[in-house]
Amino acid sequence: MELKYTRTGDYELPNLTLKDNKKGTINKYGMLRLNHLKHYKKSLYTTLLMKDELTNHLVSVSKDAETLLNKLMKSYKKEMKNYLKEIKKLTNLNG
Repeated sequence: MELKYTRTGDYELPNLTLKDNKKGTINKYGMLRLNHLKHYKKSLYTTLLMKDELTNHLVSVSKDAETLLNKLMKSYKKEMKNYLKEIKKLTNLNG
């Protein structure tokens, strides 16, 4: 990869540009992942930050966690309905 430089005063500064990051928001789970990376996976955090992939990673984690949470909530709702039906049957038998 060849870098081009721009002269600014006595210095030559590299012309750096950032890649387009994924569109999306970083939710609670993305922030938890960021905190985990900063405190327990410092080398991975630094690598992602230097490659400008940290935001993409956090958005991806946020979306994956949100999808999993939605699946779990649907599953819990179905189970809860079944439990409520069983409880109603038992109360009708005793009452």
